[in-house]
Amino acid sequence: MFKGVKYVVSENANNLYRIYSIAKYELLADMRDSKLGIFWNFANPAIQVATYWFVFGFVFNRSQIDGIDFLSWMLGGMVIWFFISPCITNGCNAIYQKIGIITKMKFPVSILPATVVLKEVFNHLCLMIVLVVLFAINGHFPSWHWFGLLYYLIAGILFSISLSLTTSVLNMLARDTRKLILACMRLLMYLTPILWDIKTLPAVLQVVMKLNPIYYLVCGYRDCFFFHEGLMFYWKQMLVFWVWTIVLFCVGSTIMYKFRTKFMDLI
Repeated sequence: MFKGVKYVVSENANNLYRIYSIAKYELLADMRDSKLGIFWNFANPAIQVATYWFVFGFVFNRSQIDGIDFLSWMLGGMVIWFFISPCITNGCNAIYQKIGIITKMKFPVSILPATVVLKEVFNHLCLMIVLVVLFAINGHFPSWHWFGLLYYLIAGILFSISLSLTTSVLNMLARDTRKLILACMRLLMYLTPILWDIKTLPAVLQVVMKLNPIYYLVCGYRDCFFFHEGLMFYWKQMLVFWVWTIVLFCVGSTIMYKFRTKFMDLI
């Protein structure tokens, strides 16, 4: 296990510029494939947000949660979901998508999940700009508490890379892995208290829901935006989150190290 962790950390640290270059190339390639380019980085999330707001805010008439208007409360949680979700679904396919390069040259395979996540960081920052404007319109202005978002973003990056290390290798071993991940993410969208208040559940189910590492990030973002309780307010969820992240990274690094020379045989 320690060999695998050392191998992955070393390979990523030695290829930071390559990670940046690949992520930049992929981002520009996506924009070149569309006439509207970067517009879709904003349009797709905006359409989803409008749909969820209409259903959960307008149809079900939810006006406020914890003193925050429903649209702002929902956006505060959904912004990190829009980052995590593509990181996980695309990260699962990170190796298979680049199999042509891997078979033709010696390539540091373990950096591929990081390239996917870095690409999504740019999309996330674009969405954050729009969110700041929307919050200002609704009376929620930036404060020094928002600096805590940097911690939660870094936490989300590390979690996404750790999970993608595992799933990208499993996807090479069994192609059904990505389909399973896609199905699970659709389910997780509604199981994670992003569109509804966790306080509506019985106490036992609340405890179960708080074991979800993504919910920790959702809580963290909302706290930075609205409640300003501080990073240690959710210390129990923080502990669970980092246990998840470390375990996933160790498992992912181990199997990445084990199969690093066998990916061509798995095609």
